[in-house]
Amino acid sequence: MPASFKVFHVPVRKTDTIVADFGESAMGRVACIDSGFWWIIFLRAYTKSNGDLTLAETPKCQKGMRLILSLCLSEGFDTFPTLLCADCCSMID
Repeated sequence: MPASFKVFHVPVRKTDTIVADFGESAMGRVACIDSGFWWIIFLRAYTKSNGDLTLAETPKCQKGMRLILSLCLSEGFDTFPTLLCADCCSMID
């Protein structure tokens, strides 16, 4: 799951290209893990706002939520540097 996205503007073609960032631009190349939490929160907000559960009930969505939660609830997660720094806002190499 991307930690963020970059938008590259090509003035000659007058187009924009969106490129996913999987931590390559992060300090120490450590991707923020909170993007996984936001994905779950946005999915919940989406389902509550329109009552459509079809996206949340798809096997891919269910697998994604299981993977995120299994990572966050795994033993030793509390010692990862990404958890000790909210939003990876002040991580230093």
